[in-house]
Amino acid sequence: MKEKVSFPARVLDTAASAGVVVVGGGTAGIAAAVAAARNGAETLLIEQSGCCGGMAARGLLTSIICMTDGKDVLANGICREFVERITADMKLAETSYRWQNIHPESVKRAADMMLAEAGARVLYETVVTDCAVENGTVTALRCFSPCGGFAVTGKIFIDCTGDANLAALAGVPFEYGDEEGKVMAPTLCVMYDNISYPDDRCNGIGRREWSEAEKNHELPVDEHHFVGFFRNGEGCGAGNLGHIYGTDVLDIFSRSEAWTRGRALARRYHEFFRDKVAGFAKSGLTLSADMLGVRESRRIAGEYQMTSDDYFARRHFDDDIGSFAYPVDIHASGGDAEKQAAVEKKIIEVAYAAGENYGIPYRALLPKNTKNLLAAGRCISTDRAMQSSIRVVPGCMITGEAAGTAAAMTLSKGCSLRTLDVSSLQKRLVEQGAVIKVPPFPPDCRDLFPCGSESSS
Repeated sequence: MKEKVSFPARVLDTAASAGVVVVGGGTAGIAAAVAAARNGAETLLIEQSGCCGGMAARGLLTSIICMTDGKDVLANGICREFVERITADMKLAETSYRWQNIHPESVKRAADMMLAEAGARVLYETVVTDCAVENGTVTALRCFSPCGGFAVTGKIFIDCTGDANLAALAGVPFEYGDEEGKVMAPTLCVMYDNISYPDDRCNGIGRREWSEAEKNHELPVDEHHFVGFFRNGEGCGAGNLGHIYGTDVLDIFSRSEAWTRGRALARRYHEFFRDKVAGFAKSGLTLSADMLGVRESRRIAGEYQMTSDDYFARRHFDDDIGSFAYPVDIHASGGDAEKQAAVEKKIIEVAYAAGENYGIPYRALLPKNTKNLLAAGRCISTDRAMQSSIRVVPGCMITGEAAGTAAAMTLSKGCSLRTLDVSSLQKRLVEQGAVIKVPPFPPDCRDLFPCGSESSS
């Protein structure tokens, strides 16, 4: 039994208050804060580091992928604008909505500009350590920064932490991992410089050489799901290289060990590139990420749980707030070579045909047992399979924009998150660029479900 320790209660000064308080400045948080502010809400974004962008910035994410379903751009609102600003800053002639490599500094600049132009305030270097909840209503956040402890109050809160940290503090039930409690292995991404690219290849560099080494039993590490290296500038690029298998991302000791193992892996992968991949002989390992590339963590219990059945049925809902099409993509959690090698084969098996997509219901953003809390990003209410689809940047930004817009509209209309007229929310989102394909349900079934929505459970 773990020893319990009591700390003296502290009364904190309120440092800030806002109509909408967004916790977490990753891509979901950027979209939520920008959407809330653009829709007229006084908005405060709380970020634990010194920049916004999350995995796309601090995490050295290599690319933003699958904004389309092969025919239409589904992430057509704030996400599209964000990516276009990134590519403009990178001085690229055009933007690819299927697979766009990114540079972290351009991500940071795009985030800074969009948040400032929208009028959203940002608190950097601030960690939320607790929250006050009264009868399901979050009333205040307990925060800590290098400047000391303080409180933040608000009317509506949005959890964009990825790990559902705020929801967990508020007592929202959640699921985690597979039936054994294991999650997809994280990755510590890297950047190299001084590369002499021998040709126009931009994506998946090193895959051919890794495959050859695998056939010859010459792998430097036991990895059978090699993602690759991606060009993002003149002589530089980023690598989504290696999985840190066996990591429990909700165990701080396991998570801490993952950082050390990730940096050791980064060295071994760089040695492989210098020795085996053309153009990398004089390259340098410029940087390893200062954010662990977590693919899977808590999944909140919401008013509706999106499931694999919804994915395979290409299901849309009466309360859709967006559409998405990225495949079910569950990376292995452990060192089983067959399971690692099967990941990409499975993605191809389950991928949609061009033009196919599924809907994201508003109810999946509404955590149970709460009144003024929304969730966005990879921690929304899903099962494991669906989470593995919606977890990528466009899915996170679609849900973030919807959450921020819903929060602002709730305040302006003087209603609650659960009584907000979903058709009005949908109309506003479509005006902002969202792609919503609501099915023609019979009118007499609309009153049978929360938020006037069809249930498919």
